[in-house]
Amino acid sequence: MTKRYQRDNQKVTKAQLRLLGARLVTRHKSFYVYMIFGFLAALINIVAFMVFHNWWKIPLIYANTIAFVISNLASFFFNKHGVFIDNVDETHSTLYQLGLFFVYRILSIIPDNLIMLVGLSWLHWNTLFVKIIDQIVVGIFNYLTTKSIFLNTSNKFAEKFKKHFGKKNS
Repeated sequence: MTKRYQRDNQKVTKAQLRLLGARLVTRHKSFYVYMIFGFLAALINIVAFMVFHNWWKIPLIYANTIAFVISNLASFFFNKHGVFIDNVDETHSTLYQLGLFFVYRILSIIPDNLIMLVGLSWLHWNTLFVKIIDQIVVGIFNYLTTKSIFLNTSNKFAEKFKKHFGKKNS
């Protein structure tokens, strides 16, 4: 006997729920994989920042920016080779994608540095706590922009970038 769930006088079986769940997982697979690799990139960012700022005593903004560059190079590699592997944009070179990736990511370093500055310098919160909050907020923004770089989708900003920097077919 199958257990049934009732909602608005409609009966849904466990099999229907499993099918719906499978469809959701398939539909949002790149988001789930991005979460895993995004966690790794955030971990790289946090560790690099802690080493530069807490151990080597590099000033806040410089340490955060260096950690940003290191973790975003890793993130580019993760996204290109592990996350966005279906419906891939193969018309643009890796150098083009890296350039566009960093154009978007440069937009995210502004809130990244602001969160760190406010959290550490003004509010005097714990460094690790602020960096974790920072990585969550910036990570959400980065997912929304990153998928448009690697997937074969329409993007007005990317089109303008392509016109300005050219297109390489290899």
